[in-house]
Amino acid sequence: MKIVQIIPAFLTATMIMIGCSTESNNEAENGNNASGIIRLSGEDTSAVGTELEVGDIDYGRVDLTGLEDSIIIVHKGVTISEESIVDAFDSENGFVIVAGEQVISMTIVTDGVQRQYACDSTFGTFTDCNDISINEDSNEAVFTNTTVQNVETGSILTMNGTLRW
Repeated sequence: MKIVQIIPAFLTATMIMIGCSTESNNEAENGNNASGIIRLSGEDTSAVGTELEVGDIDYGRVDLTGLEDSIIIVHKGVTISEESIVDAFDSENGFVIVAGEQVISMTIVTDGVQRQYACDSTFGTFTDCNDISINEDSNEAVFTNTTVQNVETGSILTMNGTLRW
């Protein structure tokens, strides 16, 4: 039953991947000067790598996430659009993260293979997220030993990094 509660988050992540457009010059042209790197550790780093470089971040997009106090994070070279669907997500490698202070839904694509991760500190559906801090006033999100669980294998990734927008 608890798995059913997280399904909308994965559907949202998939929709966001569709609603993002890849810039033709492969440089993010976001209006919020998003920056930061999320460092990863754990079993899956052999498949997904050890860093996620941020391209764009958008806060409070209830229309896309269903969560008022949340952020959407996409990889370098992708910009989050005002429209929910612009162009198909056109990348063999990339990521999209939807994060609140108690929940994360994340999809990482490497070599065309999609891996989905989640954490949930409220309902206990997946591993506890540990420490996520999102501060709208200072336009900063901090992941400190934040853990997410691979929804298929159960392996844990640990995320660390400070993001600004």
